[in-house]
This record gives sequence, structure tokens and C-alpha cells, in this order.
Amino acid sequence: MISVIVFLSYSNVDKSITLSYSNQGYESARVDIDNLVVLIEREWVGMDVEVVQDKMKNATINKKGIIPQIKMEDDLIWYGDVRFIFSSGKLEKIEY
Repeated sequence: MISVIVFLSYSNVDKSITLSYSNQGYESARVDIDNLVVLIEREWVGMDVEVVQDKMKNATINKKGIIPQIKMEDDLIWYGDVRFIFSSGKLEKIEY
């Protein structure tokens, strides 16, 4: 009986530590992605659709591993899960 209580106590502590590390990793990755979006927006906002498409295609040339899917929808380009939003053919903003 005591060993069961000890095991369950340890299991709960272990799960909360694991969850804490997982949340820290998620938050860190999210901040990094937000910073990259701001960096790219500073350089790319105002570019024509064709220029942005060329940059995306060039970024995937000779890339090993998983290559993000590039998909066009009206005034939107999906680069994986990242949305490049256009207005009048010019990049307006990027959302993740």
C-alpha cells in the first residue's frame, strides 16, 4: 500500500515537472517565431506577390528534410502554417 502511494506521488511530481519543461519549450519557440516574423516583415512588407513567391521557392532549393508546402489562396500565401497576407498584390503582414 505504501509503495503504491509513493509511486503515485512520484508519478504526479514527474508529470508536473515534464509539463513545466514542455511549457517552457513551447513559450521559447513561440517567442523565437514571433521575433522571426517581425524580422521578415521589416524586410518583406510591400514586396510584390511574385517576389515573395520567388524568395520562398529559393529558400527551399537544396533544403534537406521537410520542405514547407507553398499554397496560394486569393490574397494569401501559405508557407507551411505561416500566412503571408497581401493587399493589392503587396505583402501587408505575416501571421503564424
